[in-house]
Amino acid sequence: MKQKAFRLPLILAADLERACTLMGITEQEAARQAFEDWLLKNKDQASLESYLNQGPAKPVIFQNVTLQKIQVTIIKSELQRLLRVLGSSTAVPAVRMDFLKDLQRILPSAFTLLEGTRDPELQELIKQVESVTKGDLK
Repeated sequence: MKQKAFRLPLILAADLERACTLMGITEQEAARQAFEDWLLKNKDQASLESYLNQGPAKPVIFQNVTLQKIQVTIIKSELQRLLRVLGSSTAVPAVRMDFLKDLQRILPSAFTLLEGTRDPELQELIKQVESVTKGDLK
């Protein structure tokens, strides 16, 4: 094992000691678990915020390109499906509301993916959603 030395703020150290005592584990075990969880969560991401020259630094996260392409494909497919339903004049108002709720759930991901990929087809679908839903949002 390799030894690392860290300094923690007093309040954080006290909370760690208290929690470890209550749970019956050593502080080293708690730290090991925390580091493993953090590394697992962040293993495929890299931040280049320190290299950006844009006002307040915003972290740039690089995802696996294949995963990102799959996400874009799924979001575009969902948006196309919802646009077909919302674009039809025969949609019952209660059912239409359910589809609007689906849009509400999907759009944040669509905007995030558009920002990261600049996919023109995704951008066009988002514009279509805005156009189709204008009447519903008034």
